[in-house]
Amino acid sequence: MIDNVVVSNGNCQERDIELLFGDEDVHFTEATCLSVLMKELGVFSSTSEARRAGRFGPIPDGFTFEFKASKKVRLWIWNPTE
Repeated sequence: MIDNVVVSNGNCQERDIELLFGDEDVHFTEATCLSVLMKELGVFSSTSEARRAGRFGPIPDGFTFEFKASKKVRLWIWNPTE
């Protein structure tokens, strides 16, 4: 399971990603909603299931330290704003 997620919105550079995550695997997404992201990552089988679990709304801006996606899955999400 990929733990590190970067929202590709044109506000990040390669050196920023290397600084934050080093040589760890990073998943890039264009999703803007948590339920879509959870389905994309395979945490939930559908966006409806993700919403029922309380994973809905916009992806938080900035760096989210240890976002609890489910009981077993923890993510680090970076949604750069500048």
